[in-house]
Amino acid sequence: MFNIDFSTLNWLAIAASVVAGQIISTIWFVAIVGNPWAREYGVSDKKQHAKEIPGYTYAVGLVCTIVLVLSIAILQQVLKVDTLGGAISSGLFVAIGFAASTSLPGNAFLKRWSAFLMMIGSQTAMILGISIILALWK
Repeated sequence: MFNIDFSTLNWLAIAASVVAGQIISTIWFVAIVGNPWAREYGVSDKKQHAKEIPGYTYAVGLVCTIVLVLSIAILQQVLKVDTLGGAISSGLFVAIGFAASTSLPGNAFLKRWSAFLMMIGSQTAMILGISIILALWK
């Protein structure tokens, strides 16, 4: 069993990681896969998609990013991850072991392979970015 000591977490790195996670996600879904993602949603392009997204989804995304960052910070604290290699390894572990393995079944059931690949790409990039910031910010 491990103890979570919130007082020893690097709260500046956590805040920076939340911001970075939101930026990475935005860049991914707007600049990198914007139009293909919009087509998966059922509209012709990313501008139409942006008009149809309910505003609350941004708040949901932010809350989920905060939970993700805190979870990775605690995991890295317990595992004593403090190097670039450790950050990449732990980030890939979380991305593949948790994010991909829990989102793949639903996407497979719905036959949403393209959506899954775009989504897991975003999650992997975000998790790696967060992991690196948390591990290296001293």
